Amino acid sequence: MIHPFEAVVMLTDGYRYIPGIVLDPQADSTIGAFISDLFIVPALAVVINAFSLSWPFILGIAAAFTGIDCLYVKIGVYEHYWWKAIYTGSGLIILYAISRWFWHCLQEKKPSLLFRLLAIYLTYIPIPIIINFVLARLLNVFKFEIYLLSVLEKNHPVFNNVYLIFTGVVVTLCIGLRLRFRYRLFGIGLLALVSWALGYYNIFVSPIEMSSQYLTLVPLIGVLFVIVLFHIAKLDYLFR
Repeated sequence: MIHPFEAVVMLTDGYRYIPGIVLDPQADSTIGAFISDLFIVPALAVVINAFSLSWPFILGIAAAFTGIDCLYVKIGVYEHYWWKAIYTGSGLIILYAISRWFWHCLQEKKPSLLFRLLAIYLTYIPIPIIINFVLARLLNVFKFEIYLLSVLEKNHPVFNNVYLIFTGVVVTLCIGLRLRFRYRLFGIGLLALVSWALGYYNIFVSPIEMSSQYLTLVPLIGVLFVIVLFHIAKLDYLFR
């Protein structure tokens, strides 16, 4: 749920991480955002709901994050521009309130169509981000000439986010709606074709770095991961 908000904040230069992990400033800031948004904050959301923590605990967690935000600014690993520490605390309270509603909806035997689509979309969105991040990290380890930043983002952050939202919507509709198999296959095929074209014409991927086949496989792997994750969680009813 953080991704669309984080994309807006980062694209408008609300703040910047400076963990000093890599030399490239944009990649360095992205790593800081990934660690926070894809791991720490969601993990705490799971803990809050799995153990049914009360609101005093939630407010305490939000206050702790606000304090960490201020501390990071003070020691110089984090810079504010238009963003403020209070936004962090307020945003987390709202996020964890939404996550509580989301958790309860997951327990329902017959959730609404809107919730089913939302669940599939939010599950898919982080998968291509993680795939690109991990692959870029491996390439960096093996000394390839490539930024640690996602190989898809390059110098097109707005286009990259539009592309990610588009693929997420197509995957969600193909899996979540009651469609005949041929229509599902057509949707996934169209997605693969668009991804291949972006790679083939070097819009995201240059011949030196990656082939168009790589870009084509990412959304297909994402679809497979969503299906497997929902099956493991025994949430197959979301696909009906």
